[in-house]
Amino acid sequence: MSYWDTSALAKLYVQETDSVVFESHAAQASKITVSETGRLELRAVLRRREAEGSLSAGSTKAMHDSFCSLISSGQFRGESITPELEAEYYNILDACLSQSPPIFLRTNDGLHLAAARRANESEVVSSDKGLRKAALFLGFTVFPAP
Repeated sequence: MSYWDTSALAKLYVQETDSVVFESHAAQASKITVSETGRLELRAVLRRREAEGSLSAGSTKAMHDSFCSLISSGQFRGESITPELEAEYYNILDACLSQSPPIFLRTNDGLHLAAARRANESEVVSSDKGLRKAALFLGFTVFPAP
């Protein structure tokens, strides 16, 4: 099983040059874990792409509903923001910022990594450079490989 952040999930819905790599990886996955953060962020990404014109008008809701149905059906495992996840987020934030030099994390990246840890995942799927750097520091493998 692997944890997918929003940058990876978006590639399943918005065609980018490397989308086929992520689509293939998703097809081979036994189970994909996502978080509440990813669910909310994906809606924003899709809506932004629609506003920019790279998605057809009105497509955001249908795409997001399709994603949410994957969670509801159990095809994707959803990880909620809980007090335990919040505590893990603070631990990750402290660990990353205590390094020399510090590993800087955006809030949502830290929440993604906390969700991956809470779900006991070993792999993080992401195209975000900052999140990938922190994931490697925390002992995760990352896809695509560095």
